[in-house]
Amino acid sequence: MATNTTQSNLIRLAPLQLGELPEHPSLPCADSARPNLLSFLLTLLDDGADFLAPDSFSANFRHHSIKSAPPSEAKVEVLTYSVAAKELEAIVDWGSSKNTTGNANPATYARPGRSKPPLRVLSAGEHWCARRSVHKDISSKDTKSPGNASWKEFIFGLRDNHSKHEEDFTPTLYDAHCVCTWNEEVKDLEAQEKIVGKSGQKYSCVTMSIYEMCHATPPPTSPRCFPVLVATASITSDEFLAVTVPVNLGTSVHDAFYSSGRNTREGKTSQQRKSVVLGVYTALEMVRRKEGDANVGKNWGEVEWVMATASDAKGNLPMWMQKMSVPGMISKDVSYFLKWVKTVPENEVDSVKVA
Repeated sequence: MATNTTQSNLIRLAPLQLGELPEHPSLPCADSARPNLLSFLLTLLDDGADFLAPDSFSANFRHHSIKSAPPSEAKVEVLTYSVAAKELEAIVDWGSSKNTTGNANPATYARPGRSKPPLRVLSAGEHWCARRSVHKDISSKDTKSPGNASWKEFIFGLRDNHSKHEEDFTPTLYDAHCVCTWNEEVKDLEAQEKIVGKSGQKYSCVTMSIYEMCHATPPPTSPRCFPVLVATASITSDEFLAVTVPVNLGTSVHDAFYSSGRNTREGKTSQQRKSVVLGVYTALEMVRRKEGDANVGKNWGEVEWVMATASDAKGNLPMWMQKMSVPGMISKDVSYFLKWVKTVPENEVDSVKVA
């Protein structure tokens, strides 16, 4: 049985429907009340932090393999974790809107409810695959210790402009199309010091947007497009988080490019004009900075990068084949990131706000 961190009703492979998202001018009016933006955002961030907290991560995930990811000096540990359909039925409180902790302010922290997904969506359960790597906190441009990246480089590439930078360093990702963003509203909430989690942690540098993430695939398969809501935030000056959950945009959101089919008529390139298969994925990333320990010969700080994902590419790709390919795919992301961040000018990296 999984630990109770899996009780999140937001961080699931079943996509959120439009009426289950906070209000936004780009989204159609809902028949019922939408969730409050602050409550939704806090639930999403707190659930993501809980899921990747060291205790729950080690309790849920099991070692799968160790992989090399050149040019990374560090090896990448791959881990797996499965949630059976009966667990999704039994332990996820899909419709809960009650306060989730006695320490939280009920006026601002009430878990948003959502409709329980149909049985056909839950029947396959969720197969999670994760990776963990620990890098020296040294600039990627340091020739004496190649294959690493500094804390600011991780912030620049993975917290700030998360989805667009993912497009920059992922070879198969040909478009990260922004559908809508709540960043101005979130910035106002942060300025009022309202984005405070259930344990009292004050989130900073917070963003929340919807993207369509489009990947090229080998022929004869069609490209895949994954509509997702992405939230990023610093938890402290030494820790930040990115949470990605699937959304079902349908055909009624005008600013959606691929879900609506507009891409086949208005795409700027032949790749963008191709019809896509809509897939689903959820992902979490936690990046932590740790001090070095000269007593054990570590005269440098370290950066731990943990990522966990569950996905279904849909179409004609059987799930057993997808499960086999994911461990190799996610370890390659470490290679892609380190190759790319080395090309980013130092003045751009130095300008990031740490927290």
